[in-house]
Amino acid sequence: MEASNGVFRFTAAEHRILAGVSNSTSMGNALRNYWFPACLSEELPEPDSPPVRTKLLGEPLVAFRDSGGAVGLLNEFCPHRGSSLFFGRNADGGLQCLYHGWKFNVGGDCIENPTSPGLVGRPEVAQTAYPTCEAGGIVWAYLGDAARLPPLPDLGYLKVDEARRYVSKRLQPCHWLQALEADIDSSHVPYLHREELLEEPDHPLVRNILEETAPYFEVVDTDYGLMIGARRDFGEDAYYWRVNHWLAPCYTVVPAESTTEVRKIHAWIPIDETTTWVYGLTWHPDRDLTEEELEQYTAGTGGIYAEKLPGTYLAVRNLANDYLVDRAAQSAGTIWSGITGNQEQDDMATASMGPAYDRSKETLVGTDGGVIATRQALLSSSADAASGRPVVGVEGSGYDAPGVSVVLPRDADWVAEIRTMMAGGTSHVAMATGGLDS
Repeated sequence: MEASNGVFRFTAAEHRILAGVSNSTSMGNALRNYWFPACLSEELPEPDSPPVRTKLLGEPLVAFRDSGGAVGLLNEFCPHRGSSLFFGRNADGGLQCLYHGWKFNVGGDCIENPTSPGLVGRPEVAQTAYPTCEAGGIVWAYLGDAARLPPLPDLGYLKVDEARRYVSKRLQPCHWLQALEADIDSSHVPYLHREELLEEPDHPLVRNILEETAPYFEVVDTDYGLMIGARRDFGEDAYYWRVNHWLAPCYTVVPAESTTEVRKIHAWIPIDETTTWVYGLTWHPDRDLTEEELEQYTAGTGGIYAEKLPGTYLAVRNLANDYLVDRAAQSAGTIWSGITGNQEQDDMATASMGPAYDRSKETLVGTDGGVIATRQALLSSSADAASGRPVVGVEGSGYDAPGVSVVLPRDADWVAEIRTMMAGGTSHVAMATGGLDS
């Protein structure tokens, strides 16, 4: 990265590294050290249900649930002549290609071969298959070295019963890191989400965000990734801290009003170099989610979810229809951005750059501190993976890291106070708590 007079720029070479997701790139190989959501369990509702196309880290795949309920994730194209297994017949313990009848189980073994029966079970005709596991309504996949299979990350979402959590996803037409960076950018809140703040303009913390538009960033390395603190002056003796997290490699935790509220995480899943699945994970550590909460999440009108077209994972307001921007409302100031929906506003900002914006063309400043630190951490992971060193977070521990918003005296040890609050303790020097989701 280059820096001059408070301006920072990533080089073209660094951009190329960050842009990669396939196994022919250093970043793609680093990403293959982690588990990723491959699809929702609801997409494979029962044994022998229709297979589902999916794509992960640039690899075309097909997921299916076999007759015993186990989930397989195979390369989409039959190793015989390349016909798509998406059209295959899922029955009797395997997925059978329609072209010549070759059939594969969830482990990729060829279990039927009408055109060459002697090759049944032989490695020469096996299909590429990846390890999967199901947890939290998600089919997780590991595309790396099977001999180094890591544990799933210990996300708080995965620690609670089904009644205490909710998951959904939506498609975002841009690079995964480009989409992710809105969540670790606290400086965009007073503009992109301005009308949300203007609902309570006299609240002291809201007023602080509206007035202090150039927060100072401090970033702390952790076992799971980064703790990102955005600090705003709060009077002469205090700071307002909005602290979120980057959980390596693709999760973000936004600041919350308290550690006792419903918790929310985004997972930004690389489909390829220009498209992303955005998974929203919501849970409460101590109670079931209410009917009202679930109705809002399902409708895309609450939490970290967008309203979707019925029967799809596509947002109603999307890039193809210019997010249904209301210029009259924008002009009148009734909807400052002209775009309805917190998530849709973020999606617009990142997708409107184009599918893979060239980072070497950006002009970054101090308020981009969280973005800069996350990119640098990913570049370090790329170098570590290339050198055979462990990448950050590969052990999956510490991922149950809630976001925190708090006002502290200027001389307080903010890291220690935040960690106390994250662990469920009480800061004895906190002057106020609260914040807004970004």
